[in-house]
Amino acid sequence: MLLKSLTLALILFSIEAKTETIILTADKWCPFNCDPGSNKQGYMIDVAKVIFERKGHNIDYQVHPWIKSIESVRNARATALVATTKLDAPDLIYPEKSMGSNKDCFYVRSQDKWEYNSLSDLKERKIGIAEAYAYNPLLSTYFSENSRQTTIASGSDPLKVNLERLDNKSIDTLVENPFVFNYITSKDKIRDKYEEAGCTDDNDLYIAFSPKNPRSKEFAKMLSEGIEELRKDGTLDKIISKYALKDWR
Repeated sequence: MLLKSLTLALILFSIEAKTETIILTADKWCPFNCDPGSNKQGYMIDVAKVIFERKGHNIDYQVHPWIKSIESVRNARATALVATTKLDAPDLIYPEKSMGSNKDCFYVRSQDKWEYNSLSDLKERKIGIAEAYAYNPLLSTYFSENSRQTTIASGSDPLKVNLERLDNKSIDTLVENPFVFNYITSKDKIRDKYEEAGCTDDNDLYIAFSPKNPRSKEFAKMLSEGIEELRKDGTLDKIISKYALKDWR
């Protein structure tokens, strides 16, 4: 009886030792990741929760300014960065499978007939961007070299800041992911106040892990395999349909 008790205790200790609280962090970028207190925390958070909880792990989702989130993951104060491209933080550990797509689109007030086709079109525009975001490389270079034209929004909800600036005409153009812009402005019933005025090419979005966490490669593999499992059993479609989205594959 004592031997059985010891064996059971060792098994339970082994399981507990492998269980981890996975801290996910980012600024708010709905529908990818939304308010932690909401019943719709963002489809990336929902997907990660299902995958990691099936493996016995817990999820702690935290919202912070983007630059703070990147540094927290780099230094292993958090486990993974949500909704990042490889341009944002190339030193992180990325899963094989992406979790969405990103492109930079320009938005203006509805009566503005301006359109973006090339960098030369940005001349004389007052542009709102987000602090520490990695935009298309050509755009990033342009914003850096033309800082007088650009106004940077910081904090945990930079789109809200840039929308306010667009409304009060302190900027006349903002740059944002179209899924994020359309989701937020449609939810707030203000989408008809703005027009999309051109976009760059797509690139992939990921949940990426800390280079200083010894389990990061394990977690990255777990996430990639889990995404395929959720595709096969129909759970992925159920999750993303809550956000009126389709599979990004």
